[in-house]
Amino acid sequence: MSQLKYRADIDGLRAVAVLGVVIYHAFPWVIPGGFIGVDIFFVISGYLISGILYKGHKAGTFSSFSFREFYARRIRRLFPALITMLVITMAYGWMILLPDEFQQLGKHVAAGTLFIQNFVFWQESGYFDTAASLKPLLHLWSLAVEEQFYIFFPLLLILLWRKPKILVPAMLVLLIATFVLNVVMSVQNSMSDFFLTPYRAWEFLGGSLLAWWHEERGHEEEVPLHREALSWGGVILLGMGMAFIHTGDPFPGWRALLPVAGTLLLMEGGAGGLKGAWVNRNILSNPAVVWIGLISYPLYLFHWPALSFVHIVKGESPNPGCILTALGVSMMLTILTYYFLEKKIRNNKSCLIVPVLVTSFFLVGSVAFIASKGLIKTSYQMHVRNDKVKQAIEDGGMLEGMIWINDIKEKLNLTKTGGNGKKTVFFGDSNSMQYAPRIIKLLKNNKPDERGAVFINEGGVAPINGIDDSQKQKSLVNTLVKYLKQDSSVDRIVISAKWHMYFDNNLYNPRVIDGCKIVSEKGEKIAMDSLGKMISQMVHENKKVIIVLSTPTAKQMDPHNIYLRTFLGINTDESTPYKKKQFIEENGEILSRIAKAAKENGAEVIDPMDYLCTNGNCIAEDENGIPIRFDESHLRPGYVRDHVKYLDQTVAP
Repeated sequence: MSQLKYRADIDGLRAVAVLGVVIYHAFPWVIPGGFIGVDIFFVISGYLISGILYKGHKAGTFSSFSFREFYARRIRRLFPALITMLVITMAYGWMILLPDEFQQLGKHVAAGTLFIQNFVFWQESGYFDTAASLKPLLHLWSLAVEEQFYIFFPLLLILLWRKPKILVPAMLVLLIATFVLNVVMSVQNSMSDFFLTPYRAWEFLGGSLLAWWHEERGHEEEVPLHREALSWGGVILLGMGMAFIHTGDPFPGWRALLPVAGTLLLMEGGAGGLKGAWVNRNILSNPAVVWIGLISYPLYLFHWPALSFVHIVKGESPNPGCILTALGVSMMLTILTYYFLEKKIRNNKSCLIVPVLVTSFFLVGSVAFIASKGLIKTSYQMHVRNDKVKQAIEDGGMLEGMIWINDIKEKLNLTKTGGNGKKTVFFGDSNSMQYAPRIIKLLKNNKPDERGAVFINEGGVAPINGIDDSQKQKSLVNTLVKYLKQDSSVDRIVISAKWHMYFDNNLYNPRVIDGCKIVSEKGEKIAMDSLGKMISQMVHENKKVIIVLSTPTAKQMDPHNIYLRTFLGINTDESTPYKKKQFIEENGEILSRIAKAAKENGAEVIDPMDYLCTNGNCIAEDENGIPIRFDESHLRPGYVRDHVKYLDQTVAP
């Protein structure tokens, strides 16, 4: 197999990519767009694999044997660190995860051994999906995309090389086509655009075309006068991407042009080795930077599970000391893996290495598959006989099947129940949606001329006009407006939400209304005025409006956190009750303002705290000892159906 001439600056680029990703995952406010490091990796991958294949073709060694050698080299390169990371993650997960979490981890490990993680995470994406920070193997989606490219792209080149005149035009057409598809999908289906290989292919193809340019035209040896300008242009584009692309922006989309173009410019600027641009020679080729690039693969593999486990144990906002400790552990594992496994195995010429690695890889996948079916008892299960936490979490899965029926035109959740007489509309986010089981129970046997109910909801979208001004926000409000116009039988409107979430000062990326952050004094006033105006208009149209305040929520009320987690396992002792006073101290001020805006504009107010807190404590379990929530924010359907009676008046005759 022909080898490419080594370029230290490309290892330096790998260092930039992995440091961007690691710093973003650890402290996202430092480098808001650090996640574009993945796109840098994709471009580099396209460049290197194509360069190897081009050289092999020109040397006349492009044969089935060379392909076997190529994939054998990939296995030697990837599998040692990957197997080590998967085994350590599974072992540690067995110790500190709840059964449902360990089953999900098993599913993700099994998918990892088939390189289909991107499809699995794409299918799981949704409002009630587990938070990204709680999935220790989420980062492997990018490895799956890369390996899918490695599988299919060489086969494509075999076909194109038979007609060399169309090689570059065909690749250009593919690049443009997949880029356009990516831009379209970034608006229509952002999750598909992010996770699926066809919408990422143009990034690899950009690197592939640059490799062809260098191989065919000999630009690795030339010293064009514009090389410095290209290199600094690349620095500027990468800097802009890391500084100005933020979580929540449609991505990749057109924004991915910044890291892709920046990487291509830097690689072009560094062509020629010692004759390359100053940035490539003095910064990217610095021995310290190159060393980070050399260990970038195991560092990428280990850093995310370490950070994820910190979030699982310590919650959404762990202290910086825990984060730094996790990074230290991941660096230690990285160094040990690189020097004592990866380098030794990669350079071992034994013909048994590849079969042993492949067998070990799929053995790990087989054990993980068994775990995904719940057939391996976790450390937690060995200490808890009657797992009522599991019952609560599984009950939560019923909610989606019961009420998530999409309104095709607006792509929202719209559900009807009961009769066709007077109607109550339940409008809001998923905290409105959670009440459906009770309302369905009360109305399901109503006669055609009796009261019915309609749920118009979207998870994570505030029922206040103008917040974020996103497509989902507009669709939510538009659906309500349209429905009220077409159905004159609506006489009651119940608006509920996890109100305090939208006004949380600790949010990294706070919501915006009329160009102002909603957590600011001005933004909050605009939001309250908008809510008041919406209520006033409904009251003016002879609708009875009822505002339902937030249910008391806290990290320790999530059934996943009822028992204290530590880094050494789960303590199954009784947890400390969550005090009503604490919830009021943290969220009472904003909820009082919501209630005031409601009452001043003619609405009634229901406060769930009056029903879900007793003797100063917030209720955590029902009379059978089963947690009343299936996650931190939502009451479980079974509890709502049988116990939540404070909304019965909204559908009473």
